[in-house]
Amino acid sequence: MKKLNLKKLGFGLSAAIFALVAYQVLSPVAWISEQKPQLSLALTPWEAVGGCGAGGSGGGAGDGIQWVGEGVSGGRVEVEVLPRFSVGQNYTDLNIPMRWSFKPTWNMNLGLTLPFVSKRGEVQYRTNQSPADRTTGGLGDISLDWSIDLGPSAQYSFSIAQSLPTGQYDIVRGPESALEFLPGSLQKGSGIYSTTFGLSWQRDVDKGLWLYNLSYTQPWITRFMTGKNEYMDKWLSNYQGIDDRRFYYDWKFYGESDLGDYTPPSLGATVHYGYRGVPGMVHSVGLSFSAPLGVAWIRSEKTGIYDPRPDPDHKAWSAALVYGAEFIRDDFPIFLAFSLPITDRPNDPNDNEYDPSPMAQWNGPDWSNVLQQWVLALGFKTSFW
Repeated sequence: MKKLNLKKLGFGLSAAIFALVAYQVLSPVAWISEQKPQLSLALTPWEAVGGCGAGGSGGGAGDGIQWVGEGVSGGRVEVEVLPRFSVGQNYTDLNIPMRWSFKPTWNMNLGLTLPFVSKRGEVQYRTNQSPADRTTGGLGDISLDWSIDLGPSAQYSFSIAQSLPTGQYDIVRGPESALEFLPGSLQKGSGIYSTTFGLSWQRDVDKGLWLYNLSYTQPWITRFMTGKNEYMDKWLSNYQGIDDRRFYYDWKFYGESDLGDYTPPSLGATVHYGYRGVPGMVHSVGLSFSAPLGVAWIRSEKTGIYDPRPDPDHKAWSAALVYGAEFIRDDFPIFLAFSLPITDRPNDPNDNEYDPSPMAQWNGPDWSNVLQQWVLALGFKTSFW
């Protein structure tokens, strides 16, 4: 009976979170979709359609990679370093997250993740421009997380993760007289806070285990200390005094950065199976799926102009097939993983490039891009004290 009650608790938490999603998300997304074009057109019209690489993150796709295995034992402080190298047709991305975690109690975990990134990509804002390679690197957005294990064998877990906008997101390139912002995918940070609620369940089976995860991510931003956009005295000085919440605000409970990028909330789900039948190793396969609850918007590449528009690289959904292998060692396990991203087929934009409806449509997989993107991860865990 106790186990059944815990299952009901988990399902109840899931239902409550997803019900809150519908209530909290729909009105901000609709407001942004309706208001952004009006403000942008009133301030400065967009001049040309962006080319390859003009877009941002595409709605927050994930690689689905998760450490599946025995982990490390022997200490209350753990360190996990799991670098990810992503490669596509016109970009490469190296992300090295270092996560420090501490267990104040047997079923509670506190974590701090310091990500270091190196990015290279081809940028072409307009079709009549020649593409150019751009490179950035440094500290990304730091994140904090808390989790608690539930159940007689700690098979359930509830977690909250909070990212902080510590990575620079106003990186520019070009001559002094014609500086241009790099697209969001090449910025080191997002410029916003993001809170992620997660539920997970582990089920042990003969020679293996199943891991299930559900998550909801809500971006937001605050300037309660100053009450204004942080770039009012730098890139957006032309808009000083304009009574608009994009320039003067305390809180915005949606993911609109101070330069106009908009990241919608998102839902995610993953399932992994780990096989323990090989001595000294845990093999795993997994599937992940994520979908943004709205269309992402991107800033204008022109400095000094606030003119956001729907992201031409937005993905209505993203998935990934994952293989992983843990090399079991009590003090220093090693984990290797490969991820194959799969996304929906893009739609052609219509004549009104401020209209997000083409990007919001769901399509089948973009088979032409399958096998053109890969993610490789190789890292370790260890513990202290």
